[in-house]
Amino acid sequence: MVGTVIAVLAGVKFDLPAWLKAAAFILLGIQTGTSVSWETLARAWQWPISIAFMSVAMIGVTWAGYVYYTKRAGWDRATAFFASLPGALALVLMLADTARADMRRVTISQCIRLFFLVAALPAVIALLSPPHVMIVLPEPGGVLDVAILVLVSAAAALLLDRLKVPAGLILGSALVSAILGLSGLVRGGAPPGLLIISNVVLGVMIGARFAHFSLAELKQSLADGFSCFLIALAISSAGAAITAVVAGLPFALTLLAFAPGGLEAMTIMSFALDLDPAYVAAHQVVRYVAICLFLPPVVSIFLRRRA
Repeated sequence: MVGTVIAVLAGVKFDLPAWLKAAAFILLGIQTGTSVSWETLARAWQWPISIAFMSVAMIGVTWAGYVYYTKRAGWDRATAFFASLPGALALVLMLADTARADMRRVTISQCIRLFFLVAALPAVIALLSPPHVMIVLPEPGGVLDVAILVLVSAAAALLLDRLKVPAGLILGSALVSAILGLSGLVRGGAPPGLLIISNVVLGVMIGARFAHFSLAELKQSLADGFSCFLIALAISSAGAAITAVVAGLPFALTLLAFAPGGLEAMTIMSFALDLDPAYVAAHQVVRYVAICLFLPPVVSIFLRRRA
């Protein structure tokens, strides 16, 4: 991620092919699905409580960012609102354009928040020293098992993506790989080395978002973007701390699930930090779907009031 940011700011022109991005998302979904065990499902009763607290925290993050950008930075209301939303960047940008928000400010503020989140959150969680490892990935399966796992999961992922299901590539491969593993139809998981591909591709994708901005623009937006990141992290941390106490979950785990980042980035970080990826992904999917469902009507109401 850092290397890509340096490269694009130095003027390097490149783009990742769509098939490589899709492959990385599918592999990430497979890794998430194969990490699901019956023990994971036994703990799922805690998830609705946690998701409810996360929803409140998400509203708080958006409201606090909106207030900061309008009152402190002097941005217009539409730009401040879309710059403060945590996640679903593609939909946010599309609707921001419809609402005549300042697209460059919205994009750069979203990119800055995600960059600092990915860069800083692992160190914060490492300092918390989780008391035990939350996941144990299955050993790699045989050639036939891996082939079945990858092919069937990829087919489900591409189908959901074609049907325009939110986060379909990850969700489809995660659901099918979990079913294959829990049912015993496939033994073992995919080789852990496949996750390296997802890590690298995701890092490049995040860094490449800075390609359309000059160094001067980044310097100008850095202070406001970093301040809003700290506000969002503080509110998410408060919600995660309350949830950890109420639901009896490790704070490191709830903090990662509540973090206002993208589904892909937060899920892949859960593997790197040995935290339950099924729990983290479930919360990030709910956040993503909620934004996709509720944002369009909210924007429609906003536009009618402004007309």
